[in-house]
Amino acid sequence: MSVSLERPGQPLRLGVGICALDEEVGLGRLLPRLMGEGLDRADVVVVADGGSADRSREVARENGALLLDGTRGRGPQLVATAERLLEEGVEVLLFLHADSLPGDGALAVVRSAFSDPQLVAAGMKQRVDAAGRVFRWIERAADGRVRRGMVFGDSALSVRAPDYLAVGGFEPLPLFEDVELSDRLRRRGPIRLLEEAEILVCARRWEQEGVLRCTLRNWILRALHRLGVAPRHLARLYRPFRRGATG
Repeated sequence: MSVSLERPGQPLRLGVGICALDEEVGLGRLLPRLMGEGLDRADVVVVADGGSADRSREVARENGALLLDGTRGRGPQLVATAERLLEEGVEVLLFLHADSLPGDGALAVVRSAFSDPQLVAAGMKQRVDAAGRVFRWIERAADGRVRRGMVFGDSALSVRAPDYLAVGGFEPLPLFEDVELSDRLRRRGPIRLLEEAEILVCARRWEQEGVLRCTLRNWILRALHRLGVAPRHLARLYRPFRRGATG
């Protein structure tokens, strides 16, 4: 599949991919935001649903998203959403968590950033939807990772379509699919933190499981991954979290 960006004077075509499992509440907030006006909107939104028991699929359809039904697991879902976005002819792919929310103007900032032909990928400035000094530390740590060229899923990865294809795109992994893609992208070219584009991140997992427990577990898993432990083994230590289940 080839993608051309030869559209002089035209805004880049932006597509958003979202993975969902019982995300009725989050999708009900996120999708209307993506269907905004002018340059601060998505041209195409694809939702991959992994078998939700709530109204996630209905909410996706009601808000004009293209629905991919029955794909389970975040890695395979990301692969599927990217493939559909590319079929729709998007030039920049943006991947969002279903319980996140881009700030006003964020999508316009993404489009503008990729007018730089050297930029390969980018992440947004993170803001956790919770009070407390520990969450401000989490935000700074996430933004620091993006500055070093490592964009995790909760930092809203955006990537130029030809570069996504050139590095092989997402792999259908059960864990760390974002880490492995970021590793390949940063070897290809510049990755930037978009300081003027903010992504609001849900704090529910930290609040329910405990900040210290979540943070230590994630550090250990990332260390084991760097040491070469396969994601399929690490996934056994990472309990799936159904964000929408509690509303």
